[in-house]
Amino acid sequence: MTAIIIAQKIWEELKQAYIEKFGGSPKLLITELNNVYQDKTNSFKDVISDKTIRNFFNSNEPIKMQEKNLNFLCGVLLGCESYQQALRQQAALEQGEQPDLDSETDWVADYQEYIRAKCSTMKVLTMTQPVQLDSIYANVNVLESVQAKHQKTIEELRLNLSSDFRFSRLNYRVNGQNMAAFDAVKKYRQLLVWGSPGAGKTTFLKHLAMSAANLANQPTPVLISLKAFADAEDKPNLIDFIAREFIQFVSQPTEIVQQLLGLGRCLILLDGLDEVAELESNRIYRNINTLVEQYPKNIFVLTCRSGASDYTFEHFTEVEIADFKEAQVLLFVKQWFELCQEPDLAAKFLAELEKNSSIKELTTNPLLLTMLCLVFQDNYDFPRNRYLLTEDAVNILLRKWDASRRIDRNAVNKFNLPYQRKINLLSQIAYTAFNQEPQKYFWLQRELERVIADYLENIREISPETLTDESQEILRAIEANHGLLVKQSQDFYSFSHLTFQEYFVAHHVVETRNTEALNEVIQQHLTKRQWREVFLMIAGRLANTDDFFKMMFWQINMLVAGNKPLQDMLMWLDNVTTLHGVKSSSWRAFYLFVDQVFELYSNLQTKVDYSLAQELAVTLRAINKERNSIHLRSILSDFAFDLVNFHAQLIAHKTQEKGFESQNLSPLLKQELPASDQLMTMPELRTEVSLVDKNSGLICITNSEDKNLPQASQQLQPNYSFVQIHHSSEDGYNQSNDAADHQNYINEDLAEFLVFLKESLPDEQAPESDVLDWANRLRSAMRLYLDIGWNDVKFTQDEVKTLKDYFYANIVLLKCIQSDSYSTKELRNQIIDHLLLPSQRIPSALLTVS
Repeated sequence: MTAIIIAQKIWEELKQAYIEKFGGSPKLLITELNNVYQDKTNSFKDVISDKTIRNFFNSNEPIKMQEKNLNFLCGVLLGCESYQQALRQQAALEQGEQPDLDSETDWVADYQEYIRAKCSTMKVLTMTQPVQLDSIYANVNVLESVQAKHQKTIEELRLNLSSDFRFSRLNYRVNGQNMAAFDAVKKYRQLLVWGSPGAGKTTFLKHLAMSAANLANQPTPVLISLKAFADAEDKPNLIDFIAREFIQFVSQPTEIVQQLLGLGRCLILLDGLDEVAELESNRIYRNINTLVEQYPKNIFVLTCRSGASDYTFEHFTEVEIADFKEAQVLLFVKQWFELCQEPDLAAKFLAELEKNSSIKELTTNPLLLTMLCLVFQDNYDFPRNRYLLTEDAVNILLRKWDASRRIDRNAVNKFNLPYQRKINLLSQIAYTAFNQEPQKYFWLQRELERVIADYLENIREISPETLTDESQEILRAIEANHGLLVKQSQDFYSFSHLTFQEYFVAHHVVETRNTEALNEVIQQHLTKRQWREVFLMIAGRLANTDDFFKMMFWQINMLVAGNKPLQDMLMWLDNVTTLHGVKSSSWRAFYLFVDQVFELYSNLQTKVDYSLAQELAVTLRAINKERNSIHLRSILSDFAFDLVNFHAQLIAHKTQEKGFESQNLSPLLKQELPASDQLMTMPELRTEVSLVDKNSGLICITNSEDKNLPQASQQLQPNYSFVQIHHSSEDGYNQSNDAADHQNYINEDLAEFLVFLKESLPDEQAPESDVLDWANRLRSAMRLYLDIGWNDVKFTQDEVKTLKDYFYANIVLLKCIQSDSYSTKELRNQIIDHLLLPSQRIPSALLTVS
């Protein structure tokens, strides 16, 4: 090839680019030329010699150079395919040529249709057909402050976790101020968007391509897969690869692209930097930098998974895709089920989310939110097995998401663990941290690398010499490829969702396949609120939960076994429900709840928060109703609750005593108590008592709503023989014979006493001391004749805590039984029937584990 004299303008541009890109260093330029072209020349010599470079750029005027060398220089310094292409581009600029889009309407319209076809739909996971992107798209936000690059202390990270037992799961990830991603594109012309797997990076680029008309100058969008660019066999430069997007629309695509780029009329969308194989990464970096430097007037948006690259793109502003907020979740869910023509399911989906915070936190990731929508659409509910649902989410991030897009991470990374070993490693990390006191949620990077190294050193294929490097590489791969571990700051890692950490803890416990280890977890952690989801997941993972449930039941009873005041309280609870003809676990739970609200057993000084007692009562009733084991309300229990409610209301309205407040009565009690929450006078009680025949000791208990019934049908004999009676309550009355064991307990003394109390009720002007004296006499009668309450037992603070733990542990056991776990029906029924009993009334077989 003959030598030619280079055009003045091109020579000046080459010299300027030589200084800007390589600082006028022949060595750096030659290195880059060799990297790009040495393979094509099939020579081990420098593509252009040092002497030729120096002579060419040190001259004061253009000199002759072989055209092949000019092609090489134009490629590296100007991003042109050849010297002749650089000449044509320069000529077009000098003549003020612009792509005449008006005269090229045919190709422009065709290209726009191509972009619509390429970007307007999405199909992920188990979707059987693509959906229109704009029908479900929720605008994403970005953080202008990338979390992984900020310095934070462990104390600052812990501020996101509230101090109570139910720390904020949704604030587990640290978040800062954010802005709409589309606004960030307007603000920064070169934008690098980091994001976790499934955060919506590709979807955002597709949406951006479809919305290019809303940007200044209405640029032409070009969406490029960097993986496809890196894998191209002929190793083209980036301009040539972009030109291939236009090859079916124009006769000279390269020229059109160069003209558009030269005028700043392109929106270049570069997707998936993390999907580029490591061997190709340097070439890809160079091409991106060259294109941006040569055509800075265009808009460039580059996406990459968080933690996947350490390379610094000098010209790009870095942002991070923010987690979905509640409004975005709401919009996505609404649009999803409208698209599925089942709009009513959206409300049900959102209502179920509110009941389950561990599932709700997964909705902050668009991919996992899509998974949840697909599951809900198929089942019209979330599966009760929490473990299997979370396992699906873990599998999506560990292998399904990449596999669905034909991405081989082994080609991207130096070293990669097999799937099961990743599971085992993450389980060990999670369990070791959760088993500490207090639980560990954040790790220094070097801590995690040390834990990984401890795991890897037992793998035969890994040599001690490479252990440190490989532990670092694996941590980076888990972060970048799967998003299960994420950087909360420059130095600290955590699991991306607390649900994932709980899942891996449960997996570790079950995989030990050791009853002693399982029992140890129960003994140490059953009452710890942070372990609640772990126990639910263990129940969902075990093939048979009989021993697991029996161990939990044993531990629950051990909490109160050695405590006489609490055992006495449970003994009273069993006795009073038996006496009232409602002997069952759900009635014991309800009576215990009423006791906590109205202070029937313990005095006001030891009052505990009754929310746990209420949850326990509601849960047990739902379970007993499901197994058709509901004992209907008895007449005597209705009457007892009337008295309890009246006594509490009287004290609250007529005295200065603190404690019970009728206006704060829970909705459950307002619904379940037979009496109104409004203050009444004694004769207006919904259930009334009167002495019918003193000689026979006959007591008449009358429902005020049923006064027209024959008198004979409204009588309660001293031997508790109940006659048929109609009642308007949907629960009806229990015609129980259990009370026959307590013959002659209610007699004419109770009737006479209550009639006396009705007649002696203090009037409105009576002093408070008279009201209190009257109320105490009523309470004494309730205690003496109906076993309602006790002698104002004072619990210590430790006993109050134990009681709360006892409530909580029973709830966890019931939730595990309610979950989609497998256990023997007979055992389940025995456990449920013997809840809330004193130790001496529980069969020893239930407290023995095989």
